[in-house]
Amino acid sequence: MAVEELTQRDELREFLVQDRLANAYLLGNLDPAYFQFCRWYGARDESGQVAHLMLVYRGLSLPVVFTSGRGEDLSEFLEACYEEVPERFHFHVLETQMGGLTSAFELGQAEAMIRMGLEREHFQPGERDARVERLGHRDTAQIMALYEHYPDNFFEPYQLETGLYFGIRDAEGALVSIAGVHVVSEAHDIAVIGNLVTHSERRGEGLATACTARLLEELFERVSLVALNVQAENAPAIKMYENFGFKANNRFYEGRWSKATER
Repeated sequence: MAVEELTQRDELREFLVQDRLANAYLLGNLDPAYFQFCRWYGARDESGQVAHLMLVYRGLSLPVVFTSGRGEDLSEFLEACYEEVPERFHFHVLETQMGGLTSAFELGQAEAMIRMGLEREHFQPGERDARVERLGHRDTAQIMALYEHYPDNFFEPYQLETGLYFGIRDAEGALVSIAGVHVVSEAHDIAVIGNLVTHSERRGEGLATACTARLLEELFERVSLVALNVQAENAPAIKMYENFGFKANNRFYEGRWSKATER
């Protein structure tokens, strides 16, 4: 299978908008703020249209590999891309594409996730909580301190430049809950929220709900579609998102993989 590096954003967008929610991260990464960290690889069908796509995103401490495709030969495509992926990486892959990935890469840790989406007109905001404040670079140390308890986070300080991180502090001024974004693109009218954490001793107080509500209010002033990932077994989180109006779109797997040691 012939694989080529793709650099034309219009062509990439045309392929990705076929399923905006399933491809939410990839669409957001077309934005100039993230595109600089991206390498895109594709394979075409007989008519010359993109049939398979792989994104290697290097804007995080551990690279992330995303795949998207509409053919039966995903495993062949991934085998052809083998030399282009990092030695270690985090991955996002649809449940239907899992078999193709396992044939190309050695299994590491994988977790079942649900992609959920919410359109602006279906957003159900609650009453604004006055404790929620916008976070910035001055808060980086405290943010990192809270995320230390959640080593699987995808936070990097440059994400604060979006102005879309919000938090709540305790009586001593320490951050105890945070909600933010992975990507946001006004040009492509989409955002993906994430890095939502609450200190283990303060769960059940509605802090995450308050931070997420403020985040969504701000986001829907910029874009009309917001996506997120949630663990398939995290019923309380799923319920919280449903209360805002989010609906499940697809099931996929997320985790850390490495290249096979033998081929």
